[in-house]
Amino acid sequence: MKKQYVDGVLVEWGTALFNQGRVAAPPPRRSMTGFKLPARGASRPVAKGGAVAAGAAVTADANAIRSKLGSIVRRTPQVVVKISGGGKGVKHIKAHLDYITRNGKLEAENQAGEVIEGRQGLSDLRDEWQYGGLVLEDEGTRREAFNIVLGMPDGTDPLAVKRAARDFAALEFEGYQYVMVLHTFDTDPDPKPSHNPHVHLCVKAESIEGVRLNPRKADLQRWRDGFAEALRENGVEAAATKRIQRLERWEGDRIPKLSVRRMKGRGEELDGRNGGTSREALARFAKAKSAEATVKQRYRNMVEALQASDDAEDRALAKGLAERLGDKLREDERQKPKGRDVSGGLDR
Repeated sequence: MKKQYVDGVLVEWGTALFNQGRVAAPPPRRSMTGFKLPARGASRPVAKGGAVAAGAAVTADANAIRSKLGSIVRRTPQVVVKISGGGKGVKHIKAHLDYITRNGKLEAENQAGEVIEGRQGLSDLRDEWQYGGLVLEDEGTRREAFNIVLGMPDGTDPLAVKRAARDFAALEFEGYQYVMVLHTFDTDPDPKPSHNPHVHLCVKAESIEGVRLNPRKADLQRWRDGFAEALRENGVEAAATKRIQRLERWEGDRIPKLSVRRMKGRGEELDGRNGGTSREALARFAKAKSAEATVKQRYRNMVEALQASDDAEDRALAKGLAERLGDKLREDERQKPKGRDVSGGLDR
């Protein structure tokens, strides 16, 4: 099978699998070092006259899909990007800054790369945020800052995590005031420090131009993609795929929530709100299984195309996917329609 055909199959099914709910990335900006960086996801080559070179664009997108599939085969470490709350006034913001700096014991860094140290540095930062631009109340009624955590698993170089967080923030939050603090097991004075290196990023909700942050689910996924890309640019293998995209949300593998486990331990009856057998719970389960079946079929289509490719690297990728996902892809093969084999060459 010609590589161009395989590219088309990967773009058709891989885009549907990996780019669900994608939102527009911000325009090109400059990093902390002054270099111009492209907008996240803007990798398509452009021909003379501004027209997208269709063949080259398909190849670029297909190679991006191959990269994501390869990260699944290699079990590349997944980034952690989450919003952990936010302050509704200066008092809340100050309390969070005290927490992430361990009351000034850990140094912080702002959007200009300036280091903030000690209690006096935190006090000056609080005043700058309160009176710089729109004046903030001590006790507000709306969120005036977002607390974001950017992390990687134990064993990742902490300084690379910090550099990646710096590059990500400079690109994503240009025009906003923010401060970042690195936490590591060796430097965090907390009695029970985390083994996973992570950066606490506190971003003021309103930019200097008056634009307020309003992150949605799709924005969080873009942030994950952006942080993973920044890590790779700093020499760290990282991926930002969703659990369902890795086929890791199977009911048999899923660990029940702690509250559910405790209810079961006490012999309490489960209902639709906590995964029981009510009509609502069964409907959610059916919807989840339908989504999982769709993901499996997309993988089968891509594995089949890669298996038949003229390119040896494509065939090696198909073999890796079959070994990594084979058991899960075969789970509902008896429900496949008869006719063309879409098992991707999986051994039975």
